This record gives sequence, structure tokens and C-alpha cells, in this order.
Amino acid sequence: RDRAREFHRRGQERTGVLVPMYVYPANIHTNPVYNRLMDLKRRHETVPFWVIINPASGPGKSVDANYSKAIDRLLGSGCLVLGYVPTNYGKRPVAEVQADLEQWRKLYPRTQGIFYDEMIYEDTDAAVAHQVKLNRTAQDQGYWPTVGNPGTDTPGRYFAADAADVIVVHETDGWPTEAKLKGDYFGGYADYTPWSRAVLVHSQPKLDLTSLTMVRRYARWIYVTDDPYRVNDPKAD
Repeated sequence: RDRAREFHRRGQERTGVLVPMYVYPANIHTNPVYNRLMDLKRRHETVPFWVIINPASGPGKSVDANYSKAIDRLLGSGCLVLGYVPTNYGKRPVAEVQADLEQWRKLYPRTQGIFYDEMIYEDTDAAVAHQVKLNRTAQDQGYWPTVGNPGTDTPGRYFAADAADVIVVHETDGWPTEAKLKGDYFGGYADYTPWSRAVLVHSQPKLDLTSLTMVRRYARWIYVTDDPYRVNDPKAD
């Protein structure tokens, strides 16, 4: 009964923004990038904002006061804050991932959720079990939400097993097709709730409102940027 009520509640939620905020928060009170984001949240107060922060490809070794203050300011504007944790597509030992979770809690205790980057997505029982273990480890430490980022189509078994609260099913320099997101085939993720899926699109010269409207039918967490990304290019990193 409680799960049905939660399903109903989340089914009415608005489309939210999942922001990879990989920018150092120098001079947080005047930092133009952070303040633009916080001002956007204040202007669109009913739109959910989940903001991922990443001090050092994870929490780092020691507290950075600028990040501590950035977290405070983001929370103060109504954003939810997730800590970045790499998983190297299942190759990183669980103990190392767990140490990062503990470090986030120790260094930045106001961090609310976890962003598992490079999430494993192999269509095997072992791979799913690995990601489920990481997800439960985060949950046991009190983190919510968890977002897993394989950045590509993910077998439905990951959604069925609650391998993460949200999974990024698309991350490229182009929009996904409606056929891909609609999922009229067996074994995909279309039988699972829209709020459990995210779409990230980079390198866009302008915002394609038609594509955005389409994506919102199938995924509730979206990020679109005109910033370019190219592998091994320091000018587009």
C-alpha cells in the first residue's frame, strides 16, 4: 500500500533538472555560475533541481570550505545536492565505493544523494547484483536519491531490481529518438516509471523545444547544455 501511494505521489511530479555542476565554487557569494543556477531555482521554485557536485572525482581527501559553503547555498535556494562517486563500470571494488560514501558523509554531511557515474549496464545477473549492492550501501548510509549513470540504454532488469532511484539512459551530443524512449520491445526499460529515467544532452547550439517536449513524456530528469564535450580535448572537457 505504501509503495502504491509513493508511486501515485511521484507520478504527479514535474519534470526536474539534473545538473552536473562540475565547476569549482570559488567566491561562492559572487560566483556567477553558481548564482545563476540558484537564481534559476528561485525563479522556478516548483521545478525540482538535483545538483551533482564533484570536488575531486569524488569527495576528495579533506574538507574544502568552498564546497561546504556551496552545498549550504545550494540547499538554501531549494536545490537537492548529490555527491559524485565513480564506479568504472563495475570494475571499482565495492570497498572503495563504500569508502567514498563514508567520506562524503564525513566531509560534507549535508550532501543528500549520490551520483554513481560510469554505472555498469551489462545484461547479466552478476552485473545487476553488483549495482544493487552499491545502491543498498548508499541507502543504508541514509542517502537519497541515488542516480546511476551508464549514459546509454539500460536493460530493464536494472529497473526491476531497484539498482538506482534514477538511471541515465542517454548521454550524448544528440537527442534520443522517441522510438528509443518509448520502448516497444521486450527487455527494455519502458515498462518502468518515467521518474526513474534521466536524459543528458550536451553540445547543443540551441534548445530544441520539440525534442525536449518529446523527452518529457518518457523521462522526468533532463539536462541540456550548449557546452561542448569531446574526448581528450581540453577545450571541450
